[in-house]
Amino acid sequence: MINITRGRGGMKLAKPLEEITLYDVYNAVDCVNGSLFHFHENPNPDCPVGKNIHFVLDDCLSEIQNVFENKLRSITVKDIAEKI
Repeated sequence: MINITRGRGGMKLAKPLEEITLYDVYNAVDCVNGSLFHFHENPNPDCPVGKNIHFVLDDCLSEIQNVFENKLRSITVKDIAEKI
């Protein structure tokens, strides 16, 4: 997203503000690596909640993450800068 020149060159954006989305920023600074939601990684198969928690929630949480990421794609840094 930015170009950096050593010495006195400084830094500048690699693209215009209207071409940088919040999704781009999110990917650059966040360490989500796949799924946004991580919980109960090793549920007890004998637990009535644990054995069903991923079956019940995973698709829903995946859909929520997709909606979130698509919304981030629809907002540019220019949109934010204009509000400041």
